[in-house]
Amino acid sequence: MRIINARWLAPDGAWTDGVIDVVDGRLQLLPSAIAPATDDTLDAAGKLVLPGIVDPHVHLREPGQIYKEGVRNGTRAALAGGVTTVLAMPNNAPPTSTAARLETKRDRFRRKSLVNWGLFLQASPRHGDPGVASAIAPGVCGLKVYMAKSSAHPGVNSPEDLLALFRAWPVVAIHAEDDTCFCDGPFDMRNIAHHVHRPRGSIQGALGKIEWALRQLEPHQRPRVIILHAATIDEVTWLARMKADRFDVHGETCPHYLLFTSEDQIARGGELKCNPPIRSGLDREALRDGIQRGFIDFIATDHAPHAPVENALPDTPPSGIAGIEWLWPLMLHGRDQGWYDDRELTRVACAAAAHCYDIPGRNGIIDGNAADLVLVEHAPDTPFPAVVTKAGLTPFSTVPLAWRVRATIVNGVVAYDNGRFTGATGAQEVYTP
Repeated sequence: MRIINARWLAPDGAWTDGVIDVVDGRLQLLPSAIAPATDDTLDAAGKLVLPGIVDPHVHLREPGQIYKEGVRNGTRAALAGGVTTVLAMPNNAPPTSTAARLETKRDRFRRKSLVNWGLFLQASPRHGDPGVASAIAPGVCGLKVYMAKSSAHPGVNSPEDLLALFRAWPVVAIHAEDDTCFCDGPFDMRNIAHHVHRPRGSIQGALGKIEWALRQLEPHQRPRVIILHAATIDEVTWLARMKADRFDVHGETCPHYLLFTSEDQIARGGELKCNPPIRSGLDREALRDGIQRGFIDFIATDHAPHAPVENALPDTPPSGIAGIEWLWPLMLHGRDQGWYDDRELTRVACAAAAHCYDIPGRNGIIDGNAADLVLVEHAPDTPFPAVVTKAGLTPFSTVPLAWRVRATIVNGVVAYDNGRFTGATGAQEVYTP
């Protein structure tokens, strides 16, 4: 395939005009003058060519809760948002916490995914056994630690358990809310705000335990630690300090934390309820600043859809925001708002996540990289296509998104074209079990 009249974003933030050839699923970047038309030509005139996004934090609900999303439908939503690689979280029903469950989930993705994919394993204290870790770690993107209960397994919030996990695993991604700090009693949104029920102290407490465990280890013993869905100034400050101390820590945030505040969540109810909760305007500004200063490394969706009937519950709607099918428009909105510039776009969209999770060849539009590409168009007055996710709604309806995804290419295969899913896929697993 040859893409003519292409204007693409280089990793250094420069825009380059020319021709993009796709040969055996890999990129060849050419000047226009030496690239005649071919039989398989895609004209990108009037559009921008961007790298496919690596979204390292998605919940596709399969196996166990396919009525909420499912691999096939969730990866269709990913294509609509310009996402070409997803890393799937393990809090399924039952949790993906054993080798057998991991293989069951892997089989589902092999058969159904329309984008590249990798899987996390959910942590429990038994995963501190180095034998367990060495048997499973090569086939997963990392160990996911929930310090707050998020499945049938309890939260892992003992400092000693964290230390054992850190000794055994090379990459540990953490939901850093310590549920021993949550308010007592049942939660009801009619009586207590979500961010009050899960107070800021739960994040502060979690970060303290993580730091204690890391500091018990010699530098060569420490794992790479990712603080997932950072929502507060506390996480930004912690990441800045730990990076300065040369710890291998990475920060992730999500579009909803960059856009909304707790006041928005209270006004809109379950539509903006998520874990950790959306917090203050000060926290939002700290996250935006954290991206510019390199303390926040990448943006993920934490795509976590629920069925419409669940979202509509007035008192106890489940936590989770479905956002994957609007991701490139959301990232470009952030660029247009000045939260980061063109030099940061490739980093927050794919390069930093690809580096963090050791995904080769998917860190931007570079000669020889995988041909994961997205064509976008500035079209502020055109409506978005029908919602794909089974959540049936977009929490970003109030955001003036001016960009539209027109085509998504996975490993050189056009999988999404002007609102149509082609049925073709070049999807690959990004880890070898």
